[in-house]
Amino acid sequence: MVDPLPSLKKLRDIYEGIDTVKKNHIKLSFTILTLSIGLFFYFASDNQALAHRKDEPLHITPEAIDPLHRIGKGIKIFDCTVSSSCLKTETLVQAEVVTADNSIIAETVAGSPMAEMVPALEQRSKEVSSYLVAIAKKESDWGVHSPKKAGRDCYNYWGYRGKENTTDSGYSCFDSPNHAIEVVGDRIEKLLDQNINTPAKMVVWKCGSNCEATGGQAAANKWISDVKLYHDRLSS
Repeated sequence: MVDPLPSLKKLRDIYEGIDTVKKNHIKLSFTILTLSIGLFFYFASDNQALAHRKDEPLHITPEAIDPLHRIGKGIKIFDCTVSSSCLKTETLVQAEVVTADNSIIAETVAGSPMAEMVPALEQRSKEVSSYLVAIAKKESDWGVHSPKKAGRDCYNYWGYRGKENTTDSGYSCFDSPNHAIEVVGDRIEKLLDQNINTPAKMVVWKCGSNCEATGGQAAANKWISDVKLYHDRLSS
């Protein structure tokens, strides 16, 4: 007769082995589930923290973007909460606008002898430079018809009569374009300071105190009209 005990023992070992595998599977599944839940809450809380940080204002100091700022050698940052800094910025912007306006002068006198004077003209105010160009157009066609001395250009495109190295006809003969713009520009600026600030008033440039004695009122009116045309174009 066959002894049943070895068979029963073998079956028990098989059963216990199966039970151990199930237990291990259950433990592994529980561990994976626990880790998954933990990771979910970790990333959820981190994203929430990032969302809060995005709402916060970002503060960047000058030192952070420019280490030389610490020793006063770095870039300049204007703080517009301080009025003087804003004034500096505003002045720079205004200077750029003036330069842009003056570029019209270069286009207007391009190809004429007066084109050589553009850099000096751009150093004057817009009102002074407008009259310099407008009067020069009327008096000499921007230097095409102007006084000469010893065979050289006197850079006197306005019919200006002063004390500067005068020609035989009494016109000033300037040393250079810059010298001409300096002297004649200062004269126009003084007239503007005396409230001679329209072409109709500026006709004293042609007539002095008596237009009837220097060509008549008709010629004076033509002078006013021609000067006004270019003055208004350049100063608008």
